[in-house]
Amino acid sequence: MHIPTFSFTKQLAVLLSSVLVICTLGWWGYSAYQLETVLTNQIQLRAQVQSQQLSQLPSLVNAVATNNQDLVNEIITTVQVGSDADFITVSDVNGIRLAHPVAQRIGLPVMGGDIGKALTKGESYLSYGVGSLGPSVRYISPIIDDNGTILGMIKVGYLTDTVQVWSSERLLPILLMAMATICLCLILALWFSKYVNRKMQHLEPWQLKQALETHQGVLQATYEGLIAVDINQCIYLANQNSQHLLGTTIKAGMPLSQCISEPMIFSLEGEDFVNRLVRANGHDLVINRVTLNGKTGQQYGAVFGLRAHQELQSLSEKLSQIDRYIEHMRITRHEYQNKLSTISGLLQAGAFEQALHICLAQAKATQDQIDKLSPIVALPLLSGLILAKIGQAGEKNIPLIFSCETDLAQLTPAISQEQLCSLVGNLLDNAIESVAASPTPYVQFEIRQSECEYILWFANNGPMLTTTLENLCQLGFTSKNNSTDHGIGLHLVRSIVEQSKGHIELDSDKDETAFTVYLPKEPLC
Repeated sequence: MHIPTFSFTKQLAVLLSSVLVICTLGWWGYSAYQLETVLTNQIQLRAQVQSQQLSQLPSLVNAVATNNQDLVNEIITTVQVGSDADFITVSDVNGIRLAHPVAQRIGLPVMGGDIGKALTKGESYLSYGVGSLGPSVRYISPIIDDNGTILGMIKVGYLTDTVQVWSSERLLPILLMAMATICLCLILALWFSKYVNRKMQHLEPWQLKQALETHQGVLQATYEGLIAVDINQCIYLANQNSQHLLGTTIKAGMPLSQCISEPMIFSLEGEDFVNRLVRANGHDLVINRVTLNGKTGQQYGAVFGLRAHQELQSLSEKLSQIDRYIEHMRITRHEYQNKLSTISGLLQAGAFEQALHICLAQAKATQDQIDKLSPIVALPLLSGLILAKIGQAGEKNIPLIFSCETDLAQLTPAISQEQLCSLVGNLLDNAIESVAASPTPYVQFEIRQSECEYILWFANNGPMLTTTLENLCQLGFTSKNNSTDHGIGLHLVRSIVEQSKGHIELDSDKDETAFTVYLPKEPLC
């Protein structure tokens, strides 16, 4: 990728400086134009007022009427002292000068060629022309006696050089202000570019684009669902997997309450956590939370990682299966070790008949168990689990009565063998635990079938359950004194049953407690 040698912040500084300088120059040019226009209008007005007032001065009118050059020149010289005009000239009706700032030019014809209308028509007007003193702006007024006779004209003017000097004097402060403004704009542009550079983490736009694209790619490629929540409980970031896991569409800025049925699950209060089991939008999830803190340590949000509970459940089921096999082998080893010790003692004592009787009884018991499991021999994980539970219950002197009338061949594929083992194992564990304090305990497990479903029946003579099935299956709910590692089993059972489109029932009285699970059959083609 091409890396520009002229950084973005420098480009920004140059661009801002150019814009500000152009705006300042435009302002200065407009101000100069307005100032010059106002100054010119004022000069024109001054020339007009002086010219018209002097043309009506009685002494001047009489002096022009008598063609008295000395008197006219004396009057004009006196007026010139108190006027800011560059020149005041008077001529007779023939255009011969009667008064002029330069004495040598008195008696000579007027120059400029702009006095005709005043001498012939008696008009007053503003004129721009080049006279004997140079380019100027002048106002010409006719001198008229009481009879209306045109006697001559008077001209009051300001040289162009004088106008430019006055304009320069007034433009200089504006020019200095414009230069100061340009310097300030350059400083502000430099400061703003550095500020933007800091906010952009000293990265160029192409680097920010690359980082954003990478961020989006990593976000969508992340297997876990990710949700970022701000301090106002609004979602400002969510990847596709999180929307899939929650079964809803999430948009940036959306409040948690609009897309999640249990928004308190994503609360920012308390400590961070890992692998917490929750139920959100009807889905069982495992979530983690990482709090986001600013440089000052103030919390401004949190990121939640979501995983489908089935993943953790699947791993848990496999580990539990291994634990069950190990437990079954331990129980079997312990049981057979005791019986082998007994047989060994009988053989040493010569009691061959009794030793043979024990061997045959054990073989018969083992064969009876195998015969009971024969319908589900195609499900080795379930068979092994049931054997392990029978042995576990037997070690606690709890009879576990098992019967099976079907091979579960048409069991819906929506439930795997591992999930079926998790369902059976959790219900048998609960039954064994519930009768541990009973003087005459028993646990029964039967597998039956009807026309369209399989029926798994678990019964025990433990204490009567007064809590509803809905509460028992809530995540974290337990009736045991020690809640550690409890409150999950029945929740998992309900999740598996719901996933397979089945249902579960609870019947409990003082004599017996029974859980009945109904799992649908897969229809035959």
